[in-house]
Formats: sequence, structure tokens, C-alpha cells
Amino acid sequence: MSIVTFALTIGLALAAGLLSRRGSKSDIDDYLVGGRSFGPILVFILGAGEAYSIGTLIGFPGGVYAHGSSYGVWFIAYILLAYAVGYFFTPYLWRAGKLYGAMTLPDVAGRHFRSRGLELTVAISSVIFLIPWGQLQLAGLQVALSGLGISIDPTVAVFAGAGLALVFLLLSGLRAPAFVSYVKDAALLLGAVLIGMAAIAKSGGTEMLFGAAHAAGAGKDTHFTVTGSSLTFVLTTIVFQSVGFFIFPFVVQAVLASKSEATLKRVARFNPLYMLMYVFLVAAAFAAISQVPGKLEGAKSNEALLILSRIVLPDWVTGIVAGGAALCAIVVLCGSALGIGSIVSRNIVPGIPESRQKGWVRGVIVAYLAISLILTMAAPQLLLTLVNTAYYGVTQAAVIFAAMVFGWKVRPVGLATGLIVGDLLVLWLYLDSHGPISSWLAQSGINIGAAALVVNALLVVISRMVWPATDPVPGLRQVMPGRRSPVQARPIGENAL
Repeated sequence: MSIVTFALTIGLALAAGLLSRRGSKSDIDDYLVGGRSFGPILVFILGAGEAYSIGTLIGFPGGVYAHGSSYGVWFIAYILLAYAVGYFFTPYLWRAGKLYGAMTLPDVAGRHFRSRGLELTVAISSVIFLIPWGQLQLAGLQVALSGLGISIDPTVAVFAGAGLALVFLLLSGLRAPAFVSYVKDAALLLGAVLIGMAAIAKSGGTEMLFGAAHAAGAGKDTHFTVTGSSLTFVLTTIVFQSVGFFIFPFVVQAVLASKSEATLKRVARFNPLYMLMYVFLVAAAFAAISQVPGKLEGAKSNEALLILSRIVLPDWVTGIVAGGAALCAIVVLCGSALGIGSIVSRNIVPGIPESRQKGWVRGVIVAYLAISLILTMAAPQLLLTLVNTAYYGVTQAAVIFAAMVFGWKVRPVGLATGLIVGDLLVLWLYLDSHGPISSWLAQSGINIGAAALVVNALLVVISRMVWPATDPVPGLRQVMPGRRSPVQARPIGENAL
């Protein structure tokens, strides 16, 4: 029965993808950012679709199961804080996109500062740190179907997942994952709520649920307490990742797809409602500590919620959960592929006219999905070891965005240098995890991405003091919506890196 409901869920998603073609146009603006026409509901659904990946059903419960409350506090708090940050700053990002006809973050940065060098620096950085994201989704898809007992060969599953992502993107670009997210979010929310409620009912209530988890060993470690360096790490990570949340290329495109700044602010007021499902996921994660037979170690802890669902839910509901998990991976895979395709075609490869960019984007998407498939099957751990650096690296561009908003008198070369140093520092600290600086940061509980961001910002401040821009561009706060920006009339390259 689970296979039937799983197939029905995927079938509904495919129908939603086909429906997305209605009203779509052939131009690149519509393909990449939906013609900047998405209303509040579609922006809300698309934003949530890109933000809540397969990690919601796998990584979050598995992290709480293995590491306790500190993991849960971090995961929930950084998203909630990110929504607050987004309420104030995404309207400026949308404003810049509208003013400059931008469809990617490198578009925005390069055109605002009139610098091809800065555009290229942001583009290359974004692509490098986003590449592992595709393999993560496909690997998560394998874990989800295996843990839920869906009898589909893992190789067939990842090829089918990549194939569906390709079909959706070929249909209508950004519109397809937006429409598919209606089905994905319904299955995700239904699965999370039902698993949590069933776990509570089977335990005899929340008090008995947490009591059983305590008796099973949860209270003997850090499952209920966050102190010392762990607290420092949680706090620095929450702040750091909340800053970078809306810098991710696929989230940027969701923001640029909005039809107005007012739409973004209206959506931001309701975004936290999505977090209500985490109440049920937390309950399920602690229930798994006492109800899942045997102690799951290492990567196996990611299957905790999935195994629990097979214990507490009927087969037909497990099929819906499996469908929601699969669509989580596919929708975020779509966002990653479209983001990389857009950046390569518009910002890295020079001189491609807009009339040909759509074909280039599709070609890059096919290549990216193929590479992700090969790495998932042949070398599953090769890029997964670098997944954690995605947030570390992408968030370094937040300094550039801050300079745009506040109109700092800084040269593009200073911003590009800060970004490059921040990215290289992150990679060095991550790969040299036992080095003296990495060890000190680990003992202090300081997130290495946050440390690199501070160095990045200091370099920009120093460059502003030593070599300030003689002809600074106005900040986005000073450019009123609907009014022509004074930097639009000046060609890119005049203040080039």
C-alpha cells in the first residue's frame, strides 16, 4: 500500500509541474525569475519549498536523536532569526533586481558596483560552494527511501529523482518547482504532524514520551542541556546562518520572482508558521530514542524518524511521507541546478545574449545533474564531506550585500578581496580541522564560517579606510522604489575590479 500512496504523491507532483506551464512565457526573465510576477501565496510556497529540504525529515530529527537539544535549538532558531533578517533586507534585494534587471546575486552585485570583476568573483564563489548541494539531495533521497522501506533500488531512485528534476526545469524553469512545492509541502506537513502525533499517542503522552527518552539515555549527555562551548557554537551558528539564509542562489531567485516589495513583507509575516511542524518533529525525534530498536550510530541516525514512522504509522501514510521526502530532495535539487545554470550562463561565461541564455541554462542543468548522479553513485562521500562548507562560503557574500544596502564608500576590489579571503579561510579551517587555529575555534565553540566572515568584514573596513571609493554608488536605502537609479545609466566596467 505504501508504494501506491508514494506513486500517487509523485504523480500529483508531476501533474503540478505540467500545470506550471500555463501562463509561462519563452523569455529568460520568465524562465529564471517567473517574470517577477509571483504573488504572496506562490512566493510563500516557493520560499518554503527551497528552504525546507530533505534535511527537514532526515537531518533535523536525526541530529536531535544523535546530539540532543542543542541541535534542535540551533536548527529552529536560525530559521526563525533568518525570517526576521529577511523581513528587513529581502525588499532591498528585490529592489536591486528590479532596478538592474538582475536575475542572480552576481547580477545584482556586478551591476550595482559596475564591476565585472566583482560579478565574476561572486559567481565563481556561489557555484563552488553550491556544487555539493545536488549530491546531498540525491544521497538524502537514497536514505529516505531505504529508511522508509520503499522497495525501490537506490540506483533507480537517484536516476528517477534527477530525471524528474530535469523534467520540471525543462517544463517552465522556476515556475515548476514552485508549483510542485504545493504537493511537496502538503505531504511534508502531513507526514511531520502525523508522525509526531502517533509517537505521542504510542508513548502515552508527552510526559511519558520524554521520560522514556530520558530512561533510554537521553538525559545522560547533552540531550537536554546546552552549556559552555556548545552554547557558544549554537549562538554563533544561529547568527551566522541567519545572515546567509537569503544569500543562497536559489533563495535569491525566489525573492526576485516576487511581484513587489510589499509582497515579500507580507509573506515574511507568515513564514514562521511553517515552524509549527518542528514541534511534532522534536517529539518524534525523542520518541525514536526509546522506540527505535537498537542505537543508530553515525550516518544511520538520519534514519531515526523514518524507521519510527514505519513503527507508528500505517503503510499508506508511510508512502505519503516517502513521497514528501522525495519531493523535498527534488525541489531543492531543482533550485540548485537552476541557480548554477543561471550563474554560469549569465555571469561566468561572457557575452551570451539573453535570447540564447535559456538554452545555455538548460545545458548547464543537464551537466550539473549528470555530475551529481555520477558522484552520488561512484564517490558518495567525495562532495558530501564539503556540504557543511556551503553555508560557510555562500554567506561571505553578505558583506557585499550590506555594502549595497547602506551605500558604503568601498571599492569593488575591496569587496572581492574580502570575499576571496573569507572563502579561502573557510576551506582551510574546515580541511585543516586539527590545526592550531581550527582547534582553538573548536574549543572556544566559535563557528568557523562566522570567524571567516569577521575577517572578511575587517578587510572591507580596512580597504574603505585606506582606499575609499572616490565616486561611491548610492545605497539601496536611498533609491526609492519605482525611481530610476543614478547608477543604471553608467556602464558596467567603469568602476571595474
